[in-house]
Amino acid sequence: MKRPAKIMLIVLSAVVLAVLVIVANVVRSRSQVRGIEVVIRYGDTPQLVGSQTVVDTVLRSMPNLLQLSVKNVDCKRVASVARRVPFLTQVSASVSVGGKVVVRAGQRRPIARLYYGTREFYIDRDGVLFPPSALGFCDVLVAGGSFTEPLRLDSLNAQATAIWKLACFLDDEDDYRDLIDQIFIERDGNMMMVPKVGDHVIELGAVDDLDNKFSNLLTFYRKGMPRAGWNTYSKISLKFKGQVVCTKK
Repeated sequence: MKRPAKIMLIVLSAVVLAVLVIVANVVRSRSQVRGIEVVIRYGDTPQLVGSQTVVDTVLRSMPNLLQLSVKNVDCKRVASVARRVPFLTQVSASVSVGGKVVVRAGQRRPIARLYYGTREFYIDRDGVLFPPSALGFCDVLVAGGSFTEPLRLDSLNAQATAIWKLACFLDDEDDYRDLIDQIFIERDGNMMMVPKVGDHVIELGAVDDLDNKFSNLLTFYRKGMPRAGWNTYSKISLKFKGQVVCTKK
């Protein structure tokens, strides 16, 4: 085949392909939505929410969604509605080639379980509060306190913020995360901690200078506790700069 003929054939094939794509997109856009597909990334966190919860949430606010043609689907609105499911983050929505509305999201990863008076929440790295789930349980740091302010779900108060900052710090540090089981904030902001090993409490004081405070605690645990005995002290205080002050039982 001569070169001009080859070029003509290539051009003609490209035109035919483009026409087929355009026709397919027109047919697809006019076709009816064929369902909702939900894809949730759980990571290493136990499942706290299922796909059906997301589908139900979307259809409650958009009951006619499945009767729409593909071209009339408002994907931004679908994503906005799906974000109302409190367990989800990084939510997006699109329409697949097959005509399904696809919602993609990640499940929030709790770093602490917060007991705030009679209310109970998980809290994640972004400082977002969300409820416990009947589907699963996350074995995370337990937090509570003598709270003096009401808790809003859209804005952490000073006491809840202090708890969140400490939980983030412990989540970042493998050596320290494995030390602490529970944290408790007192009315004046003084933070107390219950370790996983030993019959004592740890007084942290304010949530500041955390690197130095925990470094001092770890050094004391490695060098001082083996000599003194793990059941010798009722309280270990880190609130004084550069010091570890112990109270005997």
